[in-house]
Amino acid sequence: MRNEVVGKDETLGNVVKVQQVIDFMVLGVIQQKGEQYNNQLEQFVVSKLGGIGVNKAYLTTRLAKMYELGYVNRRWEGDNRFNRFYTITEDGIAYFVRLRRELPERVEMAQKVYGLFGSYIEEFDGKR
Repeated sequence: MRNEVVGKDETLGNVVKVQQVIDFMVLGVIQQKGEQYNNQLEQFVVSKLGGIGVNKAYLTTRLAKMYELGYVNRRWEGDNRFNRFYTITEDGIAYFVRLRRELPERVEMAQKVYGLFGSYIEEFDGKR
């Protein structure tokens, strides 16, 4: 086994990145519903993923990165710096279209990987 060479087609970290999922969901809902408040975006993710959410700090970081990359515009309402509202830009639409094209294949690959991993976990049923 030590000298056995197994070909590597892909790396786990590149199958589907959480940031791509979050970016796609955020940009998608903004396109569908227009300007969205930070907490609305978080609630949308939770509702679409059956109660699975995203850490607020991570979502804030992704939104800041999308702003830096020019994918979203943001504005503040009132004096409270936490009342951020987001809209999508033309670059954001182009990025969304690219994700829409790439993610289905990535999701299919992730499902395959998790299925194979699930089979591996089952090898340990009844073992400590």
